[in-house]
Amino acid sequence: MEGGTSTAQGPSAEVLGRLLVIQQAVDAMPDELRMADFVRRAMSAVPGVADAFLYLAGVNEPPPELAPLLARCADHIPDAPAQNQQRDFGPDLHCFPMYAPGQHLGCLAIQVREPEALHPYLPFLSNISSAITRIVVAHRYQARLTQLNEELRQARDHLEMRVAERTRELEYRATHDPVTGLANRALLVDRLRGAIANAQRDGTMAAVVYLDLDSFSFMNTGLGNDCGDAFLCETARRLSSLVRDGDTVARIGSDEFVILLAGLENVERSSARLSAMLAAVRRPMALAGKDLVVTASIGACVYPLDGDEPEILLRRANTAMHRAKASGKDNVQFYASTRDAAVAERMELETELRRAVSAGELVVHYQPKLCVENNRFVGAEALVRWQHPRRGLLPPARFIPIAEDSKLIVEVGEYVMRQACLEARRWQEAGLEGMTVAVNVAARQLRDEQIIHTVGRVLRETGLPPHCLELEITESSIMHDLEHATALLHALKGLGVSISIDDFGTGYSSLSALRNFPADKLKIDRSFVHEIETVPSAAAVALAVISFARTLGMRVNAEGVETLGQAQCLRKHGCDEIQGFLLARPVPAGQVPAIFRQPGLATWDEPA
Repeated sequence: MEGGTSTAQGPSAEVLGRLLVIQQAVDAMPDELRMADFVRRAMSAVPGVADAFLYLAGVNEPPPELAPLLARCADHIPDAPAQNQQRDFGPDLHCFPMYAPGQHLGCLAIQVREPEALHPYLPFLSNISSAITRIVVAHRYQARLTQLNEELRQARDHLEMRVAERTRELEYRATHDPVTGLANRALLVDRLRGAIANAQRDGTMAAVVYLDLDSFSFMNTGLGNDCGDAFLCETARRLSSLVRDGDTVARIGSDEFVILLAGLENVERSSARLSAMLAAVRRPMALAGKDLVVTASIGACVYPLDGDEPEILLRRANTAMHRAKASGKDNVQFYASTRDAAVAERMELETELRRAVSAGELVVHYQPKLCVENNRFVGAEALVRWQHPRRGLLPPARFIPIAEDSKLIVEVGEYVMRQACLEARRWQEAGLEGMTVAVNVAARQLRDEQIIHTVGRVLRETGLPPHCLELEITESSIMHDLEHATALLHALKGLGVSISIDDFGTGYSSLSALRNFPADKLKIDRSFVHEIETVPSAAAVALAVISFARTLGMRVNAEGVETLGQAQCLRKHGCDEIQGFLLARPVPAGQVPAIFRQPGLATWDEPA
């Protein structure tokens, strides 16, 4: 018999092999519609088959002539797939139903051309039908599993969103006053700590203003709590309208408000703002059909003149507020027990500082910097000191803020730069080639129109190669005016000097802006280095700075390294330079060459 037809003795091996291939091929079909098309084409080559159709419920539509047949197949659904059996509908049509428990999946319908030729292969067609049933059931289970997983994912996402919303709500309640929406005492203290840290770094001041409403208790008892709450909310709105974005208005008691004024350059300017607060509270307020007028008493103290801890400042501002009440209410009082002496000392230091430069009282000390890779010194940072004739050697924290407030910082900064460049030139002449000197540039210096000319003139007059001078600029001093800062740094870079961003990681920088600055180095703030071994968040910030610098092709310096463990941690994660007490304290110029000629850390690889 031709083409693989069978004889009366049995089926053809060639056809059986073909049927086996069909059974295996359906396993590889990527989808059920393609499977149906494949089975129809493949079955057409089986002896005795006129046509074949694989009907899969929900996937394809059967020919109209098969609709009655399929209806009869679906009339009785067996209890288990094992009961799938061939059903004959006359000599010209065979049907192989496909069932799942309680479900009719479809059928394999065979139109017969030669019954005798097809007869030997019917058991094999039943096997193919069973294989298709198994595959379709697996597909349906997989689809259902995918659906359930998606429903589970959506439910999980919804739950996470609700948890996040609830967490934000709880965090807000924990840090805000429920009546006015202002910051509460906990958030105020946290922000006060931040304002103190920023003031220490920037040489500015912060004022703590304690405002208490006069005779407010009579409003609650006379007009009711609802009226009292409405008055508090309107007072909160009026006070909030008088402060800047960086300031904080908080409610810490029944009728007590505290206003934090951060980043002040002098105390005198804050007095007008406090008077405006009194006037805002005093302005008539329409409540309960009446125009109500309530006055307030204000007490204020100033960091660093009146204290350097949040609780101390709050307590002293409260003391000043009670003095305002005792003085007749509706007035402002500053904390004064030590204020007069502090102001007098500050004014005296400013006067003496004006002659200190010309008198040669400013001296420059140097803190060496070590290259981590080769364990050799690569230069030093210049740090100014004031050799006061009566007070002794004063650190920069005692006089640099005064210099910045009085604009003396421009003169002081040029003096330090010139001395540092002269000293670095001496290093070169002594055979210490390649050593660089880093000089801090204050924010007010950057605002000086002559800064580019000044740096160029100092380099020319001292003879120091420009690449040996590194200018350290704090990130806070360049983030206020990005366009000006970018142009200025490019101009400085054009002189051939190196640019280092100091105190990096303290929360000011816009990374998208920083990547456009022509900086050569980032300096990790000492506050993160100090805690890098003990506080995971500090270590994470330090490692993030290193990674960010690597991305932009910058080097990284870590200042304030005091322990071998800190140095080892920084080396492990790819920091380029370190400086700090572990290597050397800032020393006078005469001691620097001897340090440079020494090896670096002799105990680098010992356990920390």
